[in-house]
Amino acid sequence: MPPERSARTAATALLESITDPGGDQWIHDLEAHRAAVIVRGAALVLGSILDHVNDHELAGRTPGFIESCERAGQRAAARPGDSAQLAAGLLFFISVNVELLRRRFDPPSPAEQRASDDTCRRLIARPQTRRAIHALYAPEGFTRAARPGERPESAIWRHLDVDSMAYFKAGTTSLILTVREQGETGPPAWVLKCVLFPWGNMSAIANATAAYASVYGRAPDPIVRPRASTTRWVLMPRQEGDTLRERIDRCRAAGELDRAGDRIAFARTVAAEIIAALRVVTDARYQHLDLSPSNIILTGTGAVKLIDLGRNHLYSRQVGIAEHDDSVYIAPEVKNRGDSPTSDVYSLGIIVLEILSGGPPRDGRVPDAIYEMSPVLGRAMDDLIEERPAHRLLLMETGTDPVYARLGAFLAEAFSLAEAEPSASPSAAGRAYARFAPASRELLTQVRKWRQARGSPIRHSGYLLFFALLASAVWWFVFTRTAVPQLADVIKEFPRLPKAPTAAAIIAFAQGLVSAKFYQTILARLTARGIPGALPLATEIAMRSMPLLALPTTIVAVGWKPHLWAWSVAAGALLVALTNLLCLLLARRLFASGRGHDLSTVPDPGVPLPRGFEQWWWTMLLYAAILTIIAYGLQVRWLHDETAIVLGLMVINLGIHYISKCALAGPAIRGGLARAFVIGEKVTALTRTPRRRG
Repeated sequence: MPPERSARTAATALLESITDPGGDQWIHDLEAHRAAVIVRGAALVLGSILDHVNDHELAGRTPGFIESCERAGQRAAARPGDSAQLAAGLLFFISVNVELLRRRFDPPSPAEQRASDDTCRRLIARPQTRRAIHALYAPEGFTRAARPGERPESAIWRHLDVDSMAYFKAGTTSLILTVREQGETGPPAWVLKCVLFPWGNMSAIANATAAYASVYGRAPDPIVRPRASTTRWVLMPRQEGDTLRERIDRCRAAGELDRAGDRIAFARTVAAEIIAALRVVTDARYQHLDLSPSNIILTGTGAVKLIDLGRNHLYSRQVGIAEHDDSVYIAPEVKNRGDSPTSDVYSLGIIVLEILSGGPPRDGRVPDAIYEMSPVLGRAMDDLIEERPAHRLLLMETGTDPVYARLGAFLAEAFSLAEAEPSASPSAAGRAYARFAPASRELLTQVRKWRQARGSPIRHSGYLLFFALLASAVWWFVFTRTAVPQLADVIKEFPRLPKAPTAAAIIAFAQGLVSAKFYQTILARLTARGIPGALPLATEIAMRSMPLLALPTTIVAVGWKPHLWAWSVAAGALLVALTNLLCLLLARRLFASGRGHDLSTVPDPGVPLPRGFEQWWWTMLLYAAILTIIAYGLQVRWLHDETAIVLGLMVINLGIHYISKCALAGPAIRGGLARAFVIGEKVTALTRTPRRRG
């Protein structure tokens, strides 16, 4: 019988063992073939394994394909003879192969993954499975005895200790085993990456795997240098430590990443180590192109080792499984079979965002929670994950230093400022105080930011600090004039208690409280400076006027004409409505401009700003109109119960404006506006003279 026909007959027998568990003819058919024919038959089955699994499920056969395959292997293992034992090992391996494929298409939960790993570990612990793997993955032309002129891979394969093979972990497209060479003792020193079927039959994957050792065998130290590779496997030294994926999962399960400050610190450390490794790799004229948490090893010293470099063809448009699992980390141009100097920068941004937010952004945009936590960190991340390479690193300073040296400084500054955020405080009481206090600890935060940003490329730090200081000074001035009993009140009518505060003082206190909270929580970090145009200028002027909002009521109504308090508050509400409207119009214009320049991080047109900010301007305008009516009514004496009016306004100011809008919704609003201003910065950078990025 011709060899090819014999292999097809063996493949048919193996399939019958899975689909017809009650019969025994398949065992006799396999026993009639030589070992090499049975191995080729198994390769034929594995080459179309997805079709066979699909046919099994469509036929409604029970049990499932994996369990049926394992049962067939057990029946073969119970029979004597080398052919039956080889068939058993091949069936066990087919079970492992299908189990790992299933994880690619149906990502398991942590518990399901542990159960899956246990299944693979148990099956590969069988001696039949290990010998089947050694036969199935043998290099082309491999023989048991050494031959003159054979390829080095054959000699290496021959000297592997088959009995030491053990399941290590699952890769994206591979089964990863630990193994020793014959004569070695102690823990296995090598890792064998076996490409799963049917991926190994795809020419793009097979060619890349075969060339891996020659391409990366002399790569610089952060890259784990392979010892040998063929179209179906790569052998490399085993590295001590965890993959970044394992470290993230373990830290998250232990609650070590629950607090924002812990996430920021961990992300900063990881980003710095990855950048240091990528700088060395880039200087040696390499790129990773498949940078993901699973392909980064963190050693015991915290240093980074890089594995599995090169384009992952499983996630390229060529293969057609581009939007699956770890593909979220891969730069769009790499998926489209290209690359750019910033391809790994994109992957780094996605990895950092996963650490900060709990998962990679599937829509390719910085999550709202990052901008809410730290606008400056959101700005930095936004600059890394643009889909088009030419749109990345627009906000990073240019210079003659290598791109990763500048990127390291850029992110270090962003992380330093993020660590100064009140939301990063380890104290729950401190975070709550910053959330609800009038000044929101903003002045202290701005001072720290200013100190850290001196001499750095981060702009506007001193400018924003001045207005944060002004807002705090105005608040304390209002507080001392309206909430603290004056000495004259005590001495003038001693021994009577101080006089009850007037309506003007009460409302001035409420206005000062809300205006301080509004500015410090929402506007203190935002600036439209550097964005050209009349609308950005008008918005900037309006935002910077907000610290002075409560002064007229305090100076005029409290210190001079108390009956003017309602007119003063109405004018202040009108100015706030105008500021909100200008911010909204500018945000919409900047988002539209970003879409026009094809920036991928711009929210979709139908996505509103967070927490209903679109309604803030007209609700405040309505509030100003009501205050105007109240002011006129008090002036012409249509209204008489001033105390009831003031009480009602206090409820509105404290309940709605202070707590609901500023304290609870304010950080999200600030984040949404900050995103818009970042888009404006990018568009401005794009419309300038093109800059060198790398």
